[in-house]
Amino acid sequence: MGKSISDIIEEFIMSSLDDDDFIELSRNDLAKFFSCVPSQINYVLNTRFTLNRGFMVESQRGGGGYIKVVRVQDNNDNFLKNALDLCSEPMNFVRANQLLQNMIDKELLTVRESELIKSTISPKALNNPINIDNMLRSNIMKEIIIKLMNKVGG
Repeated sequence: MGKSISDIIEEFIMSSLDDDDFIELSRNDLAKFFSCVPSQINYVLNTRFTLNRGFMVESQRGGGGYIKVVRVQDNNDNFLKNALDLCSEPMNFVRANQLLQNMIDKELLTVRESELIKSTISPKALNNPINIDNMLRSNIMKEIIIKLMNKVGG
């Protein structure tokens, strides 16, 4: 029995990463290359490149869309630097929750601290008339990570 298209896409992304900490790819270019729909690429990213498997994925829709797959470092300082990079773009609530869960897993935050942060970055808390909640969420997460970096680093 042959490999599934998901297996092949995963292997391609893994080989593209090689020893690098991250890679940026075009979702549409990948879909064309593998003769599949872009949602197949999303499926692979959502199921094969998860925080539990040591990856964080940043995704941008529109304009062809791109994906950034980041290999999470075991070292907390490196992890926080990578997480800080992810906060340079607007962050949706689901993505922020994934980042918070990874911080819990790395014992950078307690469950209680994470829940408090979630309440401050929730869609309800950031409800605003000009729809800038993802950018606000990114800025809040960035400040939290900077404080954690200061705590971890010294």
